[in-house]
Amino acid sequence: MKLNIIVSDYTYMKDTYCIAGWSPSEQRMRRLMPNGHHWSEEEAKKVEGHSCIQIETLPIPPNEGRDYPHKTEDTWISENIIPLYRFDSPADLAYELENSLSKNIATIFNGHLRENTYVLPGTKCASLGAIKVPAQNLEFYKDSENKLRIKIRDNDGEKYDLRVTCRYLRDVLDKMNGLKKLNEQLKEMTFAHVRVGLAKPYYKQNNHCFLMCNGVFLY
Repeated sequence: MKLNIIVSDYTYMKDTYCIAGWSPSEQRMRRLMPNGHHWSEEEAKKVEGHSCIQIETLPIPPNEGRDYPHKTEDTWISENIIPLYRFDSPADLAYELENSLSKNIATIFNGHLRENTYVLPGTKCASLGAIKVPAQNLEFYKDSENKLRIKIRDNDGEKYDLRVTCRYLRDVLDKMNGLKKLNEQLKEMTFAHVRVGLAKPYYKQNNHCFLMCNGVFLY
């Protein structure tokens, strides 16, 4: 099956990338996995930046693929990826992704998110989603290990403190002292489209699937 996908989440793994997007025709998220794996540096260049692409899905072989919650969106695709167009601004991209929004983060995971931090492996729920909040509800900072994180106050008043895995944010803010400038910019913007997703099970902490920030589009 061929689908047009709006690339919305472009995140770092250890040595590879996780790339996901919104399928307008299906009104759902899909995590794109070329021949069943994450994207290499070379493969990721095919969809660098935020754009709309055409992909061809592949059937997942029996007894392969991952368990829930990632199984909800995991999509094996062929290497035949066709770029269609790119977005000129964060506002344009956020507009095209409006239908991917949930009213708050808890809703994305159907009440399965624990301590505003993680979902248990094997849980049948979404592993990707997004919210729209006032830009002033966000704050970026570096933790004691110099890792980029974001504080989010959601529309229901809940607070989240998440690791940032988004490639473009990490590329900019991990290499320069741009946090002050970005946090000042938040005060000047109206809205923030915030992408969130669950990391793969983390064996060091009971195999929890931790919540991460996959992207922020200000407008």
